[in-house]
Amino acid sequence: MSRVIYWVSICFCAGFLILPLLLVWPLAFNDSSFLSYPMEGFTLDWFVKVLTEPTWTNALWNSVQVAIGSMILAILIGGLAATGVILTSGGMQMVLSALFVSPMVVPSVVLGVAFTYAFGRVGIGGGYFSLVLAHSILGAPLVFLSVFTSLRGLDPNLDLAGASMGASRLYRFATITLPLAAPGFAAGALFAFITSFDEVVMALFLADPASTTLPIALFAGLRDRLEPTIVVVALLLSLVSLLVLLLISRLQKRNAATRF
Repeated sequence: MSRVIYWVSICFCAGFLILPLLLVWPLAFNDSSFLSYPMEGFTLDWFVKVLTEPTWTNALWNSVQVAIGSMILAILIGGLAATGVILTSGGMQMVLSALFVSPMVVPSVVLGVAFTYAFGRVGIGGGYFSLVLAHSILGAPLVFLSVFTSLRGLDPNLDLAGASMGASRLYRFATITLPLAAPGFAAGALFAFITSFDEVVMALFLADPASTTLPIALFAGLRDRLEPTIVVVALLLSLVSLLVLLLISRLQKRNAATRF
C-alpha cells in the first residue's frame, strides 16, 4: 500500500509540474500571432524570429557572457571555500558551511536591492561586471555544496599517503584531490551556470540597456507583447535546463562511482 501511495504521489507531483508546460509549449509552433487555442496551423517562423531578431539574439549573448563569467567566479569562490572548510572539523565546520550557503536563503529581491545600493556606493553601477558579481554570489553556494559533498566522500588515506611520500599540500591537491573531486566541481559549475542564465530578479535591478539578459527580454515580452516568441524562448530555456540537469545527474553518478 505504501508503495502505491509513493508512486501516486510521484505521478501527481510530476503531472502538476509538467502539465502546464505541455499545454503552453505547442503554442511556439502556432501559425497565429496570438497565444490562443485552437492552433491555426504549424510554423517554425517564430523560432526563426527568435534566432534572428537582435532583441533576442543580443539578450541571449548577454546571458551566455554573464553566465560564463559568474560560473568561473563561483567556481573559484565556492571551490576554494569548500576546500578550506573540509579541513576544519566540529562546530567550526558547521558554522562556516552555514555562512557560505546563507545567500541561498536570502530572497533575490533583497539581494538585488542590496547589490544595487552597494555597487552604486562604490561606483560600479549596472552592467556586465555587476551582474557577474551578483550572480556569482548566487552560484557560489551551489558550487560549495557540490564540491564539499564530493570532498567528504574521498578517502583521507589517499592524501595521507601522498603526504607520507613528501608531496606538498598544493601538489597533493592538484594530483590527488582535484582529479577525484572533478565531478563535484563540474556539477557545481553547471549549477552556477544555469542559475545565472535563468535569473531575472537581480538582473532587473542591475542590468543596463546594453546588458539586458534573456530572462529580462522574456519578462518584457510578457509585459509588452504577447506573441509566440516568448513561448519559443521559454521552450529553449526549458530545454537548456533539462540538458544541464541530465549532465548534472551523469556527473553525480560518476562522482558516486569514484568513491568505491
